[in-house]
Amino acid sequence: MQRKSTYRTTTLGIVAGLGISLAVLPVAPAHAQTFVPCGNIAALRSAITASNTTDEDISLAPSCTYSIPDAVVAENGLPEVTGSYSINGYNTTVRRSAVVGTPNFRVFAVGAGGDLTLNNVNVLGGNVPGDSGGGILVSGAGTTLTVNRGSVSNNNAQTGGGIRTRTGASATLNYAAVSGNTASGSGGGISHAGATLRLNFARVQGNTAGLEGGGIRTTSPAVATLVYSTVTGNTANGPLGGGGIYEGTGSQVNLTGTNVSGNTPNNCRPVNAVPGCAN
Repeated sequence: MQRKSTYRTTTLGIVAGLGISLAVLPVAPAHAQTFVPCGNIAALRSAITASNTTDEDISLAPSCTYSIPDAVVAENGLPEVTGSYSINGYNTTVRRSAVVGTPNFRVFAVGAGGDLTLNNVNVLGGNVPGDSGGGILVSGAGTTLTVNRGSVSNNNAQTGGGIRTRTGASATLNYAAVSGNTASGSGGGISHAGATLRLNFARVQGNTAGLEGGGIRTTSPAVATLVYSTVTGNTANGPLGGGGIYEGTGSQVNLTGTNVSGNTPNNCRPVNAVPGCAN
């Protein structure tokens, strides 16, 4: 998908006097941006709804926390992303409110055909104990999520405490952290049942699963590639183990320069399923 760009033009009255032809002046493209004031959830919801049609990028206030008080639809705190755009912050947090009595919902959902990029955004506190993807749910063929820097932390779900990718969906994490998430079932940090998952210089740490895959759990036909990343301090409490990574039948996990260590009760399962992982 291509992101929508706008072109800004300026009348330069002095150009003709200088003998310069407008025909040879470059016109620089710029992505349209929608700015959401700090903490304004209504404006954030409106911006996402609009960008689903226009593909305009969304800019959040730096060092600000956007606390979502309730679900907008079903178990989603924000409208489902179905367009192709980025949400940009700088040490910015988007979270389910920590106020006692806040209902359960996830923070972000990317629907069929959606393409969401989160830049320097922290996703925090989502809670869907009976569903998938406490922080972010990515569903549908061709759906993609990219997380650049930032984090997905302290979220809870039945499957994929931090992130859940379903059939046909893909995700890429660059210099990002997935930490402190919990799944009562599998995939404490990430549950990947989609097409491709790629972690570049990313960290999966301190996540917990009630069953297998404390850090990451893959399911057929998923392919996961971890490049110069770390998977440490995660825990799986079920009999199948895979405190760090559990590779499900028919799926594949590839490690390049990646450290998988210090997970409980073991690093990878099944034994010898993940080349380069010391079980």
